[in-house]
Amino acid sequence: MAEVKDVIEEYPLSRDFVDFNRLNLQHYLWKDVFGYILHPRIPRDGKAFRVADVGTGTGIWLLDLASELDASAELLGLDTDITQVGPSEWLPANLSLREWDIRTDVPDDLVAKFDIVHVRLFCWVIDGDPGPVLKNLVTLLKPGGYLQWGDIDIQSMRIETASPDVPTDKLVSLWNETVPKDTKLFPSWPKDLARLFENYGLQGVEADWQVGKRHTRLAIHWCSLLVHAMVGAKLRSVNPQKASEIDTLVQAASDQSRKGAMFSYSRVTVIGQKPRA
Repeated sequence: MAEVKDVIEEYPLSRDFVDFNRLNLQHYLWKDVFGYILHPRIPRDGKAFRVADVGTGTGIWLLDLASELDASAELLGLDTDITQVGPSEWLPANLSLREWDIRTDVPDDLVAKFDIVHVRLFCWVIDGDPGPVLKNLVTLLKPGGYLQWGDIDIQSMRIETASPDVPTDKLVSLWNETVPKDTKLFPSWPKDLARLFENYGLQGVEADWQVGKRHTRLAIHWCSLLVHAMVGAKLRSVNPQKASEIDTLVQAASDQSRKGAMFSYSRVTVIGQKPRA
């Protein structure tokens, strides 16, 4: 029977209306943790800026950023599925969408075209070495352009409790069932992201590590329980018994969370500038 590691070769989440809601909520919680959409060191007061958001999802990062930029800015959302953003008729006139998989070659017309490139939460997308993805992101940048990458250090996961007597065994079991350590769901590279930026020639690299306020961490925990449920749902057609077991664990973990227990992680936003020609 198929196990979790057998059904997560591609994107492990659902790409349905539940996940769209999760992505939108996650964006605002992420902003609350870091205190910004675009890192304060990255210039945003120029005219005709070109900004690319890779893995744009629902487009929420670009839509939120638009109010901070001059109306002349050109915003491009890139993803393998751009239907998550909604119809183009409902988007700002300066925001466009394009299908592209970051794991493939950069299209010629996008090479060195962007002042800012953004990517976030690729920790469950990249299988193994993030180098080829980072190389493509740098290729998108103009000389002097900035890359901003936000991600979670999955290996930093710990369970916080409101008091020592709060049970956590169901949370532990849920984690062990849905985040196998020998898969791409448990990457080690996020903690080295700043060094990787430097290895690929970016300058002025800065890593902003945050955990967020406790009430924000709890809100993120509730949001993230959906992810574990979605991983279980991937199994439903090939291993319904395991999927049912995960469903039961999600509910039990939720009950323990109500008593004051949550998953908590360290998060990082890394920025770097491509050298000027």
